[in-house]
Amino acid sequence: MSLTSRALALALFLPPLTASAENTAEHVSAQTTAENLHFGFGARVGGYGFREVADGATNWTDCRMDGMGVFSTLGLGDHFFSEVSLDYYQAHSSAVDHGMDRESGHLLAAIGARMFPNFLLSPYVQLGGGAEYTRIKLMATGAERDDLLPTGFLGVGGEVNLTEHLKVGATVRMFLMAHPLHEDATSNSAGATGHAQSHHALTSDDEAVPLEYGAAGQAQFFLRYAL
Repeated sequence: MSLTSRALALALFLPPLTASAENTAEHVSAQTTAENLHFGFGARVGGYGFREVADGATNWTDCRMDGMGVFSTLGLGDHFFSEVSLDYYQAHSSAVDHGMDRESGHLLAAIGARMFPNFLLSPYVQLGGGAEYTRIKLMATGAERDDLLPTGFLGVGGEVNLTEHLKVGATVRMFLMAHPLHEDATSNSAGATGHAQSHHALTSDDEAVPLEYGAAGQAQFFLRYAL
């Protein structure tokens, strides 16, 4: 075969071979990416309360809220993951007894990292935020408020790998979120509780239910199924 014939044959067969190699590489890359993505979903219960200092002691029971929610996770590799969740909370009976009724829905997104994902117990950390839709009523004055507010959190937790797919775990989170300023309905004097006299309200004095941003501690227990 002459040099010209060889060049012509190379020109005819090289593009199909190159295209085939590129398609194979793209297929392998897509397959590798799919293998590294891990989907999951779950349900959880929990509650949170705001930080309160009384008689020299700090607790997290002010305006306590309890509730439940659902969430989904998307893991990239063994360590990193994202989470999207929807939760519903309502005021605990202790909060209602002190003059505040409240309902809140949380739509949150988070990113996180797991340590020791293949061990029986796998700790993790999370950073996230989102929106809270809240409805508040103060018993002492009858004032009400509906609002959509931003919120953010930092969390630590761990899950136990019961099986390859089924996980059970717990999370502790520190939230920065809106807190209603209110008086204790059980008190005989107006403004007897510390939150009623706060100077950091988000709203002016003529608002029905003034708010401030404060720290809230949260604990959750969950069940997750990893696909």
